[in-house]
Amino acid sequence: MDLFAIAFVVVCVVGFALLGGVARSRDETRGRRLESAFYAESHRQVHTDATGVLMCRSCGASAPERAGRCPSCGAVL
Repeated sequence: MDLFAIAFVVVCVVGFALLGGVARSRDETRGRRLESAFYAESHRQVHTDATGVLMCRSCGASAPERAGRCPSCGAVL
């Protein structure tokens, strides 16, 4: 009986460890996805014409390239 009790405890501990590991990896995966999306957005190259004017992707307003933010809606250019 002692052997079965020890085996049951070991199986329970391993099961809880696996469940905890699965939940953690899902959260880490979501965090990595958000980080990679932010990195891609922040390092996106924008090609402008000779005037240096960009068009806002959110509202369509025009703003100078060096402004960095749209004057109408505040979105990052």
